[in-house]
Amino acid sequence: MFLLAQQARRAEGPERQRLAADLNQLLAELTAEGGGRPEADAFHRLLEGGNLNGLVDADGRSCRATAVESLLALGFPYALEVRPEDLEHLKNAAVPGTRLQPPKGGPFPALAVGLGALAVQVVLGLAGLVPPGGLLILQGLLSLLSLALLTVASVGTPLYRGALALLTVVSGLGLGMVLVPDIPAGWVAGLGGLVAAFLAALRKS
Repeated sequence: MFLLAQQARRAEGPERQRLAADLNQLLAELTAEGGGRPEADAFHRLLEGGNLNGLVDADGRSCRATAVESLLALGFPYALEVRPEDLEHLKNAAVPGTRLQPPKGGPFPALAVGLGALAVQVVLGLAGLVPPGGLLILQGLLSLLSLALLTVASVGTPLYRGALALLTVVSGLGLGMVLVPDIPAGWVAGLGGLVAAFLAALRKS
């Protein structure tokens, strides 16, 4: 993967697109075979430092978007490690005429990711790695409320859109706590909530 990415970045024109297509195919094959920590670390290294920036195949498919999809496909807990900016790139990098496919299972993929992230956040608190605080408790309660509404509400209704917006805002603020001194950081629940919100936004029914 790294060799292909380096070759593609040095190439130009059709050769660059051909190498980008080979890289996208390799990423898809690795995802189809499943994987764990070694594959997740490899995808992270590809995404870090802008190694895939500007690499697009002849069909307009971004290598960066394919790498993000591959990381998400590994499931919990690796999907929680996707950076918000990479998720945003994936959302905006769909090829014209195509759309990201919603995850199978209706509301349950988003619910599983969101609850999993909250569980990890609780474990960190019990282990003393993240001191408990009122803001963390409020973040957890609002996240739970949002996930519950996203599970029972019909897609596209005002209630669903409101719950999706609430989860996105609460998760973003939780992730931003890392930057504020002396405030317990709910970054795990925040990152997981953003991933859950992204999965919920893809739902069609």
